[in-house]
Amino acid sequence: MTTKEDEKRSRKDERAKLTIADANEQTRRVQEAVARRAYAIFKSHGSGSSHELQDWGQAESDLVRPLCCGRTTVGDSLWIGIDAGIFEAGTIEIWIAPRKITICGKPRADRVDVQRVGPGSDEERIFRVLDLCIDLDPSHATAKLNGPSLEILARKAQVKPRHEARASAA
Repeated sequence: MTTKEDEKRSRKDERAKLTIADANEQTRRVQEAVARRAYAIFKSHGSGSSHELQDWGQAESDLVRPLCCGRTTVGDSLWIGIDAGIFEAGTIEIWIAPRKITICGKPRADRVDVQRVGPGSDEERIFRVLDLCIDLDPSHATAKLNGPSLEILARKAQVKPRHEARASAA
């Protein structure tokens, strides 16, 4: 039995924005958000403190965490399942590179497991980052919301056998 509240959160028709962004670009975007948050923390201390490292550490702690997920291989693809319930509906973005996936969005106000980011948080997003040990082909990745879960399916990059790689380099 589902209630109206369950139906609102089912997210069956919600789409997540999937963007190909190299690992350096993902890192740059996350660091910009952390810098903005660190500056807000600095200003909240009266702009006179010399706690830049603590402010930066607090900003990173507020916004960035490793991605907790389930992973399995499906044929020549990697399937990744994530709890999308920490994100506000309609705000999820996925940035994918061959060896890195970053998921970002606005945190849901009613989740206790998400630390509120304080003043100015309406504009801030939280980030979940997954570094991979295999190469993916970002151009063949899909993402869908299935209830409270986000599912990403990405094809593994084709690796040339060593003898072919040497021949093409010559």
